[in-house]
Amino acid sequence: MINFYRFMHERNETVNFKQLEYFAAVAEAGSISGASRELHVAQPPISRQLALLEDELGATLFLRTNKGVELTEAGQCLYQHSQQMFQSLRTMADRVRDVDAGARGQLKIGIIHSDVQIATQLLKEYHKRYPQVELYVRMGAPGDLLDDLGRGELHVLFLRSQSERSFGLREQVLGEDPLELVMCAGTDPAPGEGAVSIQALRNVPMCLLRSDDLWGYSRDLLEECRRAGFTPHVVCHCYDTPMELQMVQAGFGVGFLPKSIVAAHPGSPVYTKPVLELAARSYPILVWENDPYQSGCVRRFLELAEGCARQI
Repeated sequence: MINFYRFMHERNETVNFKQLEYFAAVAEAGSISGASRELHVAQPPISRQLALLEDELGATLFLRTNKGVELTEAGQCLYQHSQQMFQSLRTMADRVRDVDAGARGQLKIGIIHSDVQIATQLLKEYHKRYPQVELYVRMGAPGDLLDDLGRGELHVLFLRSQSERSFGLREQVLGEDPLELVMCAGTDPAPGEGAVSIQALRNVPMCLLRSDDLWGYSRDLLEECRRAGFTPHVVCHCYDTPMELQMVQAGFGVGFLPKSIVAAHPGSPVYTKPVLELAARSYPILVWENDPYQSGCVRRFLELAEGCARQI
């Protein structure tokens, strides 16, 4: 195919799609009259286009017989190439339609650690519906992911919020997640109890996210401790949630994170308990740029996320 197009370009030929369509129809029907009936076009325009085609190519494409026409060797060559071209055009059109419909393409997603569980559930359902879409998944810090979104390197982000609007972008709240104490058996401040009172946390070592944490997970817990009359005993300020979980599992103290984070680590010795006096919540959210020209696969993903959020 490439050599055929190069040949046409170098000779500065003006063969057009209509000529090739008429040529192929005549070759398949074996006569101009048969092609005329198939195409619903009068015979003179077809004959005229065939003559122009032969003249432009400088080759005889048909031998006229009593029964109709037969392809010459040059005509057989052109017919083979034209069929390849028609198939390429059909394939191109099908793929363009698939991409616009969301059945093909690339979906580039950023995920923070605390959203892994909900993100994988949504992506699993999306992949089931659109298996031909390539998924590119990146886990990272929220600030880095937001930068990549702004540069167009990612399409959608799974983030968190403690309110329903916080980034100035398009957002979809995917549910709510209670914030609970994270602990292991050796650091449990209320063994055998289903919840922990705030007074039971007096002098209990804590491993919390740093004070400039974007989500503010620890803020409510620290304020509740101060209202109860004591200063929390924070032994470790962690940069991110994976490190906090590691420190809690190592026995440094208790943490305070969304409950679903621990649920994403089955078999871990770490578990959660709610604080009796504190009903803090975190909201998993999907974030994307307000772009009216999103690709089909991105639009389908956002529609799926909206539908799943309505069911929560």
